[in-house]
Formats: sequence, C-alpha cells, structure tokens
Amino acid sequence: MFNFSRLFSNAAVSVTQTIISGLVMFFLYRYLIKHLGAEQLGLWSVVLASTSVARLSDMGLTGSVVKFVARYRALNDGVQAAGIVQTAALSIAVVMAVLCFAVYPFLDNILALSISPTSMPQARSILPWAVFSLWLGSVGGVFQSGLDGCQRMDIRNIIMIFGNVLFLTAAFWLVPHFGLIGLAIGQAMQGLMLMLTSWLVLRTQLKSLPWLPYRFSRIQFKEMFGYAVNFQINSIAMLLFDPAIKLLMSRYGGLSSAAYYEMANQLVIKLRALLMSATQALVPAVAELHETAPEKVRDVYLKAYRMVFFATIPLYAAILIALPLVSQLWINHLENQFMIFGAILAVGWGVNTLIGPAYFVNLGTGHLKWNSISHVLMAILNVLLGLLLGSRFGGLGVVIAAMVALVFASWFVIIALHKQYKIPFSLLLPSEHRLLLGLSVVCIELAVWVNSTPFFQQQTLLISGASIGFYLLVMGVVIWFHPYKNVLWVRFMNRKKI
Repeated sequence: MFNFSRLFSNAAVSVTQTIISGLVMFFLYRYLIKHLGAEQLGLWSVVLASTSVARLSDMGLTGSVVKFVARYRALNDGVQAAGIVQTAALSIAVVMAVLCFAVYPFLDNILALSISPTSMPQARSILPWAVFSLWLGSVGGVFQSGLDGCQRMDIRNIIMIFGNVLFLTAAFWLVPHFGLIGLAIGQAMQGLMLMLTSWLVLRTQLKSLPWLPYRFSRIQFKEMFGYAVNFQINSIAMLLFDPAIKLLMSRYGGLSSAAYYEMANQLVIKLRALLMSATQALVPAVAELHETAPEKVRDVYLKAYRMVFFATIPLYAAILIALPLVSQLWINHLENQFMIFGAILAVGWGVNTLIGPAYFVNLGTGHLKWNSISHVLMAILNVLLGLLLGSRFGGLGVVIAAMVALVFASWFVIIALHKQYKIPFSLLLPSEHRLLLGLSVVCIELAVWVNSTPFFQQQTLLISGASIGFYLLVMGVVIWFHPYKNVLWVRFMNRKKI
C-alpha cells in the first residue's frame, strides 16, 4: 500500500513548478538576449559548463539521500533518516569546497579550449560566482533530496518556485548595472536562498534534525556510498554530455551558436521536465513499495509508462510545430539555428522521455546497473561523435551527435527493465495511443509544409500561430475522447490509495 494522493500531489506541484520555471526562463533569456546579446549568453552558458566538473565531489550522495530517507521513513526510523541527511550534507560541503579550490586554477585552461582570448577576461570575472553558486546548489541539493525522500516534492517545488522568481528579479535589478557579473551574483543569491530555506523546511519533516548539521556517521556514509557508486559513475558520464556539448558547440559553432543551442535546449528541457518531474515522484514511492510490496512494482511501472506515453507524444509534437512561433516571440525573428537545434533536440529528448518510468523505477529499487551503463555509453558516444561531426558540420554536427548518443544509449535502460520484469516489448507502443501518435505525425508534416510554402512565408507570425492553434484543436478533440482522460479525472477527484 502506498499513498496515491501524496504521489499525485507531488506530481501536480512538480508540474506547476516546471511551468513557472519555464516562464521565468522565457522572460529571463528574452531579457538577456535584448540587453546582453547572444554571445554574452553563450559565454555564460560555457562558463557554467566548465565549472560543472566540481560536481564530481558529491560522490553520488545526493541521489542516495532520496533512497535512504524514504527507506528509513518506511521503517519508521526518523533518527536514521536525519543521520543520512547530515552525513551527506557534511560530506558534500567539505569535499566540494576542497575540490573547488583545487580545480579553480585549471578552469582557465578548460575555458581557453572553447572561448576566444578576447572573451577570456569577462569569463574570469564571473568564474568565482559560478563556482560559489555550484557549491551552494550542491549542498542545497542534499536538503531538497531529503524532502523528496519524505515524499514532500510538493514543498520542495514550492521552494524552487520562489527561488526562480528571486533569480529573475535579481537579474532584472543587477544586469543593467553590472552586466554579466550581475547575472552571476543573482544566481548566487538564488542558491543561498534555496539552500537555507530547504534546510529549515526539512527540519519540520525530520524532527530529529538539529539547527545545524553536525553528525557524521561512518556507517551511514559507507551504506550510502555503496549505492552512490552508480550515481558517481553517472555524474562522471554526464560531464561528458551536456557540458561537453556546450564546449564543443562553442569551439565548432562559436558563442552565438552556443547561445541559440542553450535557448533551444532550455525550451525542450523545461517542457520535458513537465513530464519528468511528475514521473520522478515514482522514486520515493517505489523505494517504499520495494520494501513493503515488491510484487506491485511491475504494475506501477506499466501504469506510469502508459501515462507518460499519453503525454509525451502531444507535448513534443507541439514543440516541433511551435518552434517558428517561439523563435519570433523569444528572439524577435526567425532564427534558423534555434529552430533546427530545437527540432533535433525535441526528437531526441522526446524518445528519451519514454525511458523515464524505467529509469526512475531503477532508482527506487536500487537496480542501477543499466542506468549507469546507459550514461557511460551516452557520454563516450557524445564526445566521439561530437568531435567527428562537429569538425565537419559545425554546431549542427555537435547537436546531431548528442541526440544520436542520447537515443541509442538510453534504450538500454528500458530493454533491461522489460527483461527483468518479463514485460513484452510490444507494450512499448500501447494500442490505445496509436491514433494519438498517428495524428500527431500528420499535424507535424502539415505544419512543416505550411511553414515552408513561399505563399505563407510573408505572414510567418500568423501562420505559425495558426499551425499550433490547429494542432491544439485536433489534439484537444482526440484527448477529450481518449479513455485516459477519464482515468486522470477519476484519480484527480478521488485521490484514492492503491
């Protein structure tokens, strides 16, 4: 037995947080493009990517906190759950601080690989703030994971909403006076607020927590570290994915290409998070279920997969159709690089989103082998293909390489889980969703044809708006008569336990 009401609440607030975060990102990037320009935004993106090497020092403990806090709460042992949070926070705070000081002198060399000498002085000026923000975010991430382990993602996401609004406000206030440094200071303010607020709120959920973390348990550290090894492998692998993409993009495409990639990536990732943040609520729920009724994990996965498929197809089809409209509203013109990058990213991340339920079920049960294999394979392919295609096709080659690596590697996760639970692969395309998929493909092809027709290219804003409006109308009718509409409505109204 687990509380579906809590799972539904966590998912709903996660979606709300993602929507607000997406709106904040939209207004922030539009403001930055207007006041700083594409190259400055690209520079900021590359500097953040270079500092992410320090994330290796979290040793995968942040991900372990969710699993072990959920486990000890399921066993009604609040003292051990509190000990997990303190041990992880102290470990990450100390180790990351040491690593940041050790790595800092070498970050200039990393940046010089992808940034021109004329931009290096400005990169150096924001580097300390980027490193400080990274440290704050890593320590605060432990406390946020603690809230997730308590199955209070709703509270954690409310905190994130206020953090995003604070960052936007700080950027509007500081950027006109300090430029890119003002943006860096604003992010540090956001990180500090999130860390302190998450800790104070977590203390209301785990009553055994003191005012300040001070208790370090060697036994609990070993317990978490054994589970966290796979997370650490994933962390190392991810350094060869998103940060590597940005560094390769800057090298082979320039800072402007890096900026448009960052904007397209943020658009897709933020909308993808609408689904992933809801699906992520599976982790503490499955962790608890794995301890109390493991035979139910298979059914929970299948229900989650069908629901994710039902939401994934319309969402990513909408992204593809809306790219011209978004480009005009966000960048004030039809930017080909933004639209091409966005289309490739939408296809790649759309396929990857279907892996979400399998990935998070593995996190909840602790079976992380295939998650780690997927990350490592993805990272290696990304770098090798990125160097090969980037040198030949510039920024476009880098993005294609990244999405090929993403799709190819991530499917190992779902294949392994289906074999483990003896789930037929035919269920990967649920029969009840085939009409939805077919109509989405037709609408995408129609929108591409309309937007590429010379007759309509004089009224791009009107035609782009009409295309997405037509698609939403078609999908609205399909979803209205789809049986899953009633399933969602009943669950929303009843919020019963399963």
